[in-house]
Amino acid sequence: MFGYITTNPAQLTDEDKTRYQAAYCGLCKVLDERHGKRGRATLTYDMTFLGMLLSSLYTPEETCGMERCLLHPLRQHPYVTTSITGYAADMNVVLAYYQALDDWQDDRSLTAGAKLKLLAHSREEVQARWPRQCSVIEQSLKRLGQMEQADELNPDLPANCFGGLLGELFVLREDEWAPALYRMGAALGRFVYMMDACMDLPSDLRRGRYNPLVAQSNTDFTPMLTMLIGECTGEFAALPLQRDTAILRNILYSGVWVKYRPRKEEVNNHHDRSL
Repeated sequence: MFGYITTNPAQLTDEDKTRYQAAYCGLCKVLDERHGKRGRATLTYDMTFLGMLLSSLYTPEETCGMERCLLHPLRQHPYVTTSITGYAADMNVVLAYYQALDDWQDDRSLTAGAKLKLLAHSREEVQARWPRQCSVIEQSLKRLGQMEQADELNPDLPANCFGGLLGELFVLREDEWAPALYRMGAALGRFVYMMDACMDLPSDLRRGRYNPLVAQSNTDFTPMLTMLIGECTGEFAALPLQRDTAILRNILYSGVWVKYRPRKEEVNNHHDRSL
């Protein structure tokens, strides 16, 4: 369901591209350190964003360096990490575990089954470190599964459920920033859920799969998505962020739309040809 919380590289400076890639590589490095190669294989841009956001708010000390890795064995590349990168890595792994569990339950996918076995120990470790977040992830995904089984066609219900999940992940600790971080994460979660439903709607209709938007008469979902991301950016703008603000703004104001715009043009062109 994730994959939308990334940059629009065309609107980033070269310096910010390098900085973002260093944060991405830093998350990859910490995934390997905490969870081994199986953890590194779960790397996502989504949790890179979360790590950068929380590090920008709390400003922990950074560790920067150069290294080679399996993907880049011939040339060293920069990385940057903070103490919060470990949290982002743990959330990355546990989300990957439950995504594999969902795939296994839906399709009995052998790939998903193998991934479950590989990530089981890591999930237990993360559960011990972050019981609140892991409990919310498990319960929220269970409720989402129940809504899917019930063919729930009120999209607000599953979107709010997924929003609550992401809102809890944004709350690193219970402090003065927790309410705003929860609201921002919940709004972003609702946006991501609805964006995913919009993107999957044509294929879900062809395959007869669940999608909460199948009963909607309006086929232009841009105003709805704009409103949802607006709720997120409103909370984001109120946070006293200290670094990487240009990158974070790029993601929320532009990057989240990168996959949607070509799909919308494709749908519009198909509609025009059918007239």
